[in-house]
Amino acid sequence: MKTYSLSIFILIFILNFNFGKAQSLNEFGLKAGINFVDIRNKLSDDGVTHVNKNGFYLGAFMEFRRSVNFSIQPEIYYSSNKNRKDENIGLLHIPILLKYKLGNRFELYGGPESQFLLSVYGIDINKDKSYKKFILSAIAGVGFIISNEFAIDARYNLAVSNYIDSGNHQNTKLNFIQIGLTYKFDN
Repeated sequence: MKTYSLSIFILIFILNFNFGKAQSLNEFGLKAGINFVDIRNKLSDDGVTHVNKNGFYLGAFMEFRRSVNFSIQPEIYYSSNKNRKDENIGLLHIPILLKYKLGNRFELYGGPESQFLLSVYGIDINKDKSYKKFILSAIAGVGFIISNEFAIDARYNLAVSNYIDSGNHQNTKLNFIQIGLTYKFDN
């Protein structure tokens, strides 16, 4: 619970710190899309298996433009996916992205992401200690700007820490490819 509170406090601090400085440059938006999840299961020192599943995500973001081409974009969104056993898992994602605009239509971005495991269908994650409630990952992505309000983005989310840690050199990581649509509200 402490990590949830700390991440939300940091997000609120970033939003409040930048909001007063350049209000006209800040943009709020919503995002939604699909996840393609690669569940990487390391069985031992030699064997690695991959299982591919899909799901969806839905959330919000704030974009703080620091210059014409550079901005910082904290996000918060929920994703639901299937795991190895086709059980639904719910994750809360909190990335902080650094974005660079290339011309009028393209953006490149990347940064760290905190993920919080909220639920695994049929499993009490508070009792099953093999499930990790906090997951760290890194994001790299590209966006295509359709209009002032709409954009399409695609990103790769590489897990740094484990989703399941079974011991004896066995662990499971969740890597995502996400494709979605963003909508920025007019300020």
